[in-house]
Amino acid sequence: MNVAAEMTQLLLFSVVWTAVWVAPLPRLGRWTELTVGLIPFTAFGLRVFAGFFVGVPADDPVRSCAGPLIDWVDGRAGFPPYLPPYQGVLDLTVALGLVWLGSAFRIPRRSRIATAWILPAVAAAAAGSLWATGLPIERLLAEHVPAAALACAVGGTLGAVILWTPSPLPAGLRQRAAIMALVTIPVAAGIGIAVSQLAAGLPRPHLAQVESLLALAAGASAALAGWRWGGFRRLRSRFVYALSVGVAAGALVALYA
Repeated sequence: MNVAAEMTQLLLFSVVWTAVWVAPLPRLGRWTELTVGLIPFTAFGLRVFAGFFVGVPADDPVRSCAGPLIDWVDGRAGFPPYLPPYQGVLDLTVALGLVWLGSAFRIPRRSRIATAWILPAVAAAAAGSLWATGLPIERLLAEHVPAAALACAVGGTLGAVILWTPSPLPAGLRQRAAIMALVTIPVAAGIGIAVSQLAAGLPRPHLAQVESLLALAAGASAALAGWRWGGFRRLRSRFVYALSVGVAAGALVALYA
């Protein structure tokens, strides 16, 4: 996909995601909620699965067995041609994930409206990066911003959103959660990135697997810390907070490892 097509798709889906996020979302039934929630996790899980085979020879028995699926996920020809590009499928599952997030965690509409600016802002930054450099925004940041600085910026941004978004939660609880995000994300990501440097001498197939495992481990560690010490008491609030800090830490390790 060329840069113009990527920018068009990105901007189009950012409009769709923002509209979904600010809309009056329905309260899903228990099983519908579970099914809708599993779809985006499965889609992103396939991306992680494909990452385990980076650099693995095509004649490897396991690689050849899963080859068509891996090629489709990586954007190459693999599955039957009538299937849409995987990136488009992934973008659609993000919209489903937003519906699930708003329904499963009972996020008030005023809070969703207050945070709606994040989606177009990120999309605009990503489109600007593609237009100016031809690189996705995350690759551009990884090349020019030290890992520690970006991890602190991500933790601080998440903390600021938690602290300043209109919410029925007490101010003291939001302050604790914001500080925890500012500490947990840089620490978990920093440890994961440091360990990945120790494994830099491994053969490429093994290195890709180690990097994927480290990203998962860093994300899981940050999520567990957020669950335990984030300050939230309600199960739904603890889960969405753990999910937020875990995804952020894991993504940073995957970016710099």
